This record gives sequence, structure tokens and C-alpha cells, in this order.
Amino acid sequence: MSEKSDLTKVTPPKELSDEECWAVFQRLSRRLASFRNTAELYATTEASLAKSEAASRMKDAFVHALNTWAQETLKNIWYACREPGGGAPPSLDPLADTSTAGLPPLPPQEHLARLLHTILLLHVTSSKDYSSRTRAFLFSIGPVDEEVIAATLKNPQRAIEEAGKKTEAAKEEHAQRNKMLRMVGMGVGAVAGGVLIGVTGGLAAPAVGTGVSTVLGWLGVGGTAVGMLATGLAGSSVVCGALFGAYGSKKTAAVIGEYTREVRDLAIKPVREPKETMAVKLCVTGWLGSPEDVTAPWTVLGGDDTFALQWEVEALQKLSNALRDLVKAQVMKYVKGQIIKRTVLAALFSALSPTAWLKITKIIDNPWIHARTLAVKTGKVLGTLLSERVLGNRPITLVGYSLGSLVIFEALQHLASLPPAQTLGLVQDVYLFGSPLSTDRTQWAAVRRVVAGRVVNGYGRNDYILAILARVTGMNWGVAGLEPVEVQGVENVACDQVDGHLKWRGMIGQCLAQCGAPGVDDAEVKRQLERKASKIGEEMDMTEEEANRAVSAGPGPDPDVNIA
Repeated sequence: MSEKSDLTKVTPPKELSDEECWAVFQRLSRRLASFRNTAELYATTEASLAKSEAASRMKDAFVHALNTWAQETLKNIWYACREPGGGAPPSLDPLADTSTAGLPPLPPQEHLARLLHTILLLHVTSSKDYSSRTRAFLFSIGPVDEEVIAATLKNPQRAIEEAGKKTEAAKEEHAQRNKMLRMVGMGVGAVAGGVLIGVTGGLAAPAVGTGVSTVLGWLGVGGTAVGMLATGLAGSSVVCGALFGAYGSKKTAAVIGEYTREVRDLAIKPVREPKETMAVKLCVTGWLGSPEDVTAPWTVLGGDDTFALQWEVEALQKLSNALRDLVKAQVMKYVKGQIIKRTVLAALFSALSPTAWLKITKIIDNPWIHARTLAVKTGKVLGTLLSERVLGNRPITLVGYSLGSLVIFEALQHLASLPPAQTLGLVQDVYLFGSPLSTDRTQWAAVRRVVAGRVVNGYGRNDYILAILARVTGMNWGVAGLEPVEVQGVENVACDQVDGHLKWRGMIGQCLAQCGAPGVDDAEVKRQLERKASKIGEEMDMTEEEANRAVSAGPGPDPDVNIA
């Protein structure tokens, strides 16, 4: 990553004229106003659904925190765009124009990227934090190379040196051109606005905090941005400590240890060696065929540092065994056979006798209820850990399936109860699959308020196992893992290839790709489908002939399972 450390990649391009910078500022400020308004709309939706004074106060507190963030972001955009118009930074009016119709287009990608990098560097160095709101907003404008920012923060000396080399090369090029022009009798004056202005002598590894201001001047950076960037780079070690957290340190272990009285088995495991990326993913598995399943499903995710939450391994292994026993039971074969014969789930369940339901309950009731109770407790602990920034002051994306989704949902409910100023920029995206959760609009609206980016509900309409688990445990309301959640801002993605709950384990990569989740490794997804999904399919799938035999046999006694 160190080869990306270069100030020329994180400073505004000199090629842009003042008029072009003003056009960029106008477009970005209007996009920011629209982004802010959408977030406020989600908070308003939650308050209107909750219909309580507490919800109204929470909305007001959220809007205040949101406006504070938006105003700081607008300032950073203004600084990056060379303070168009001069004077004091402008304010973001609640009624600001959000239309970009008729505005000049954004500059070419290579120039836009440098502006976005400048905005991001100003943000993280001034706040010692990388807000999920800032990340979601900047990525909605265009691609951002976060490795450039991370490399610059980790090695500012190299960034300055690399910029110096390019400046020296440009200086030499200008000198050669001037010499040639003088030779033909034309001559030139000073290169106004060019790299020659203020250049005296060469670069000799300038020290961070002293030479950086000079280099920034050579690069054409002026105004307030010079002081902010110079100060930020001089204190980059503090910024890095805040951003990347102290994963694996005694402090982190102590924070987690404080909560093991509520949850006996809790740990955060890296899926692969962390690289201290600017953002992080945390994934939660719903059951465990083996202890390796804590991390194994999530190798499909690349890019950002990816961790997995290990929780209640023993209970989740017992649940896995119970789910497999359930699938093998004759009553479930009968249910599967009826589904293949196009029987509607609701009608099928109504037709099942009390004896059939008793058989199902005997197999699954205790392991599922126990694991579900532990998931709720674990979620509350996870919410506390997230609020403590256990993985650093950087945006976090949460991904889970089955009871893992329940853990995440409970964590988000906890975050929604905290002061918005504490949680506004914490969570970026959330992807939940096969969730044994209510479709209750008020709860989902609270989650939607907390999350800066996407909230995705991946559901399988044909997941007959989840339907039965919901029925057995008294979930008479809508189940998010089986149907859409009707809340503004929640994206519902039908993953109908998952026609049985156990299949989420082998198809989670495919479903993430289907949702357009960033960082999905196509090769790993293919490997997961070939190695895991196909094996699970062999255990669960039925041919038409097998379905006919299962239906003919009825939901009668199963000799393979002891239900006494």
C-alpha cells in the first residue's frame, strides 16, 4: 500500500480553473442537501410510526446531529474547491436547492477523484473519525480510492517525498522549456499558478509538519486547506490510532471481557489477516456445522477488513444438528414434497395435524428457542461493543443470515436507543438474509435511521424451514426472512433460490452478489457454491418421484428420529 502514499493523489488538481471548482462545489453541495434530506426523511418516518414524545425528541436530536455533520462536510467541500466566492464558509440551508439540472457536468474522473480524496482527507484528519455518512455520500458521487488515503495517513513522510519528486520533475520540465524558448528568442515570464512559483532549490526529504506546507503550496493548494492538511498529516499517527482501533490488543480483550457475563462465548475473529483498511465488515453466522463456520462463509468478501463474530458456539452447533434432524424427518419430507407439488405454505400448514406439529416441535423447539434467546442477548452486547468503537472510528458494514441477522438487528435496535450524536456515523450498510425477525415497521424504521447507507432484507419465499420455525415459536406476524419489509429505504431482494433455511450457508456469497454488495469475490462465490451449496442441496433437494413418495407416505411416524 505504501506505493500509493503520494500527496499529489489527495490534493485538488491544479488543472481545474476557479470556474470549474465553483461548478463542482455547486453540484456537490446540492447532492449533499439531497443526501441530508433523505436521512431526515427516514427519521421522520420512524417518529410518525412510533407516535410518542420520546420518538419525537429522538428525531429532533438526530436532525441536529445530522445537520452538524452536513455543515462540516460542506465546509470540507468548500475548502477542497478552493473556497469559491471567498469569505466565510457557506451554510447548508434546510431548504437548499437539491436540483442539479442545468449545472455544468462534473470534471473528468481523474480530477474528480482527487477532489473527493481531498474532502475525505480533510474529514478524517480534522475529526479523527471516518463517518459512515461521509463514506456513503462520497461514494454516491464517484469512486474513492481509500487505499490512497490510508497509505498517506500511515506514511505521510513518503507521501511528501513522492509529491516532491513529481514537483522536481515538473520543475525540470519547465526549466528545459524556458531554455528552449529563450534560444529561439521568445522568452517567457513567470509561470503564474504553476509549480515554479515559490520553488527555491530542491527537495531534501522535508519533515512532516514543516516541509508539508511548502509542498502543498507547490501543488497549488491554498487557503484554509493548507493549514488543515498540514496539521492533519503532522498528527497522522493519532488519526490512525483512532481510525483503525486496537483490534487484538489487551484493551479490546478487556472491553469484550466485560460483557461475557451475559454471553459466555463471544469473540471477534478476523476472516483473513487485517490490513487496516479505511472501513470494516463484521459478519455473523446463524448456526455452526463446525467451529470453522464462524469465519468460513465470509471468505466471499474481499476489500475491506472483514471480521466474524463468534458467539455461543456450543448452542449453535446443537442447533445445526437439530436442523439437520428436522430436514431428515418424514414430516418435513412430506412438507417438502407438497411444496414441490405446488401446495401453498399457508394452506399446507393449516392441513397439518396437531400430531405432525408435535413431531416437528419435539425435534427443533428447545435448540431453536435456546439459540434464539442467546442471539437476542448477544445482539445487545454487540450493540454496546459497536458503540464503544471496538473496531475503530471507521464505517462498519454488518452482514448476517438466520440467527446472525437477529444478533445484528438487536445490536442496531440498541444503537437506535442511544443519543444520535454518538451513533450517526457508525454503521454504513446492513445486509440481512433469512431473518427470523418481525416485519414490524417501527423497528425497521429505527434501523433505517441508524444506517447511513443501504439496509437490505434478503428473503426466500420458499424457505419452508424458516416458515415452520416461525410457526413453532409463535411468530404469528410477518417474517422478514420470508417476505418484503414495507418501510421506506429498506431494499427487499428476493433470494428464491434459497428454498430451505440450511441453504443460506452455501448461497450467502451468491445472494450478496445478487444484492450488489461491494467487495464480493466472484471466484470465492463459485467455490462456495461448488463445495458447500451443492453438498447441502444433495441433503435437501428432492426429485419429482421422491416428492410423490413423500406425499404418499404422509407426515406419519419417522423411524429415524426419537420423539418420545
